[in-house]
Amino acid sequence: MAAYEGGWPIRKTICKREWQVKNAYVNGEKIPREAVQHEFERLARLYSENGMPADELKRNVEKLLVQAQEQAVGAKLILLRAQELGMAPDELVAKTCAGTPDPGEAEMEAFYRANREAFGKAEFVQVQTKIRDFLRHAARGKVLAAFIAELRGKAKVEYRDA
Repeated sequence: MAAYEGGWPIRKTICKREWQVKNAYVNGEKIPREAVQHEFERLARLYSENGMPADELKRNVEKLLVQAQEQAVGAKLILLRAQELGMAPDELVAKTCAGTPDPGEAEMEAFYRANREAFGKAEFVQVQTKIRDFLRHAARGKVLAAFIAELRGKAKVEYRDA
């Protein structure tokens, strides 16, 4: 399996097809292509590090671009809201996710049992911290997604041809 090494620009010929997403605008302000590129690179690296083969990444490049663009839109919405509140975006995200409970022992054990193959021969105690971090991240991601959806409902988000 070849790891993703970065460097795929938003506009790239892959399998003799050119992929390009429309420009996104939040409240009339264009989301910079560099922001989408940054999110795309981050997603590709994340999927690669978690075992997605490079050929599968290439087959899913259009979906990754759309996902990257949506994440860039979400980041812009958070930035705008943070500015309205006079705080840093990271501070707003932390405040939004602050009440999210950590996973309990039973939830972590259930996750371990349901995904036993992924852990190989490792015992629960050996991967407990990794499972807790994963479940904590997933729970906070849901809270943040709901917050972004709320912000999106109050904003004007448009997609226009380049």
